[in-house]
Amino acid sequence: MRAVVISAPGEYALAQRPVPGIGSDELLLEPIAVGICRTDIELLDGTMVYLRTGESRLPLTPGHEWVARIAAIGDRVSGYSVGQRVVGECSIGCGGCPVCSSGNYHQCPRRRETGVMNLDGAMAGSFAFPARAAHAVPERIADEDAVFTEPTAVALRAVLRADIRQGQRVLVIGGGTIGWLATALILDLFDAEVAFAEPDRARAKRLQALGTREAVPGNTFDVVIEASGSPGGVRAGLAALADSGRLVDVGLTGMDSVEVDLDRIVVRDQTILGSLGSPEAWPQALELLGQGRVRPSSIVTARHSLADFAAAAEAVRGGGPGVGKVLVMPGPEDRS
Repeated sequence: MRAVVISAPGEYALAQRPVPGIGSDELLLEPIAVGICRTDIELLDGTMVYLRTGESRLPLTPGHEWVARIAAIGDRVSGYSVGQRVVGECSIGCGGCPVCSSGNYHQCPRRRETGVMNLDGAMAGSFAFPARAAHAVPERIADEDAVFTEPTAVALRAVLRADIRQGQRVLVIGGGTIGWLATALILDLFDAEVAFAEPDRARAKRLQALGTREAVPGNTFDVVIEASGSPGGVRAGLAALADSGRLVDVGLTGMDSVEVDLDRIVVRDQTILGSLGSPEAWPQALELLGQGRVRPSSIVTARHSLADFAAAAEAVRGGGPGVGKVLVMPGPEDRS
């Protein structure tokens, strides 16, 4: 089969690999669609935080946003059938340590992260995946909405961590995939006043189409969701945060540090929360996608073959005007 392999920072290629064998508790999956995320670009460039800390090592096949069909089933797996569509979690804890028992399996010291840390991802003709981390996709969810399950779960967890209350003013910074999803989820789940900050006019129009408005400079907000993954976004979010407000940062900058005014945070009694991954959010994310009120396929702006991965990645890296979600669609030619 063919797979995208990152061999070193800045070095990746479409390579021939054996079709992976599966363990008794695994599924062999054939990807239908795979989303490219900024985290994938950071892995390609060598700036992703786990590469800096040594928690992730190369070579690695990326791809943590995906929908796939089951091609084979391990002999200890039940509840699935060949041909069934599934999605799967990014963070996969060991399942037996105190951290996993507490529900924080995304912080398990022995965890794997699909296509990110010690587990090859879906940018391939096929890949092996632990069945316990897979979720069946209801028939009513289209492929190009199902591929957004992982980012929907990520955005949902960030929104829930923000503890939004009735009538509060909420600012979402960044109109990429996570920012768009966070905005859509807030509008769907809460009685809150939502504004956004996004300089790209095409992205801004997509956010306005949800029923939100552009933030007015100088206004302050009770809750800020920082989804731009940029140092400027972090600083703008803190500048717009009201006294006693909460900022949830769900974006990764790819930088060692970002300068902020800690004294201002203290004297204004503000709270900053990080939100990593999507623990326990997958069933609700699939339920929301199944209800059809959140339709993320509307922000797909390009579809590429696996052979065209380099061009797809460059489109995301360049972040040109109006770029939304870029999908890679592995096909039969990649599986043999």
